[in-house]
Amino acid sequence: MRLALPFLACVLVAGCLGPGNLEADGGHIRVNCDTFSTSWPVQVVDLAGMPAAGADVTAINDADLSLKVTGKTDAQGVYRVDGSKLGLGAVTVKATFNGLNTNVGRFTFAPSECAGSIVEPRDLRLQLQR
Repeated sequence: MRLALPFLACVLVAGCLGPGNLEADGGHIRVNCDTFSTSWPVQVVDLAGMPAAGADVTAINDADLSLKVTGKTDAQGVYRVDGSKLGLGAVTVKATFNGLNTNVGRFTFAPSECAGSIVEPRDLRLQLQR
């Protein structure tokens, strides 16, 4: 009996046995989205599979060709595509280096609960071809 009163006070006042992470209207509290990123890596490799530093990468939104980003790969052959500038939907990615072109790669950006968008696949590897 001695413990019943403090326990009841805790439940009523502090809500220590509340419904978990539900809001008052029954909806769930937003997820912590600290790991969200708006850029995704594209690696360009040469014919031997080695990183192609300085390759020109172009990513274009398939539905709106005015949404486009371009840049050069770093020493590891990687360029980070900025999804915040490409909008949602399918994105075509290709690269050129020393007169050679890569295969065409694709990202798909979709709306996310956290912020901005999510992407599939998470990274992309393009290989230069003759």
